[in-house]
Amino acid sequence: MEANAAAARYFRWELLRATDGWPLEYLKAHGAESVLSTDSSWMVGYAPRTWSNLVDHLHKQGFGYGTLARAGLLTWNEHGDAVDQHRDKLMLIAHDRRLSPVGFVGIGSDGVARTASGLTAIHRPSNVLVGTAEQLDLLAGGAVPVIVDEPVDAIAISNVSMQTGGLWAGIPVCGGGLSTAQASMLRQFSTSDRVVVVLAGSEKERNQSAAYLLDLAFFFDRVRAVALPQGESLAGMAQKDSGAVRVNELLLRSRPLMTYRVSGSGYSALRSVGLDPPGSGPGL
Repeated sequence: MEANAAAARYFRWELLRATDGWPLEYLKAHGAESVLSTDSSWMVGYAPRTWSNLVDHLHKQGFGYGTLARAGLLTWNEHGDAVDQHRDKLMLIAHDRRLSPVGFVGIGSDGVARTASGLTAIHRPSNVLVGTAEQLDLLAGGAVPVIVDEPVDAIAISNVSMQTGGLWAGIPVCGGGLSTAQASMLRQFSTSDRVVVVLAGSEKERNQSAAYLLDLAFFFDRVRAVALPQGESLAGMAQKDSGAVRVNELLLRSRPLMTYRVSGSGYSALRSVGLDPPGSGPGL
């Protein structure tokens, strides 16, 4: 865990000292340049495109090669040299239910977010979350968790929330889906009994997101959802005129999604039904 924490600081320093390159262009293009501020709670970093800079840096700090290998930060090349496991990726910290830094999610130059850390003694992708440690204050203040796939969408929700009264906290699942353990972890940090799932992307991706509702229903009293128009993203919506207002209003219009039609290939359709208790409106 200490090695991962030290790696996170190194990745953060690499991103903040950068003056050009695709990571900065990607963040700015998706309206996530707020993470470049030293005041940002989103400790996004960058694993440089080097062979062993991280390993050399951490080894000088006293971490042995065995520790770095067990932490998933080091691998061995064909010549037997210790080299960096992570290269040329934006890096987000994955925390366990004790909020310990146990691994990383990476975003490559293709813009795809996926878990970067494999199975280790302290990291299992289905037992970690991105976004909880970054938004503890929001969650403690009653912010409703909003499940999205992309980290930039989660950051957009966090930024919108800070502008509109702290109603929301964006939680990205980064292409890996949401497990029962992750739903339980999210409830642990949430003071709200509500959760919103954003349905976006292709039909397959929307069906995968719809499947989260079953696990979430074990831990949250009200599981709600909003569907984005095809081709839309929350990060893109937030960058338009009155973007924060539009995103906030969209999330306020979330509705309970209670019934599913299952086919051989999974959740082929999702019907929304308004089953709010008497006196409750279409908002939270």
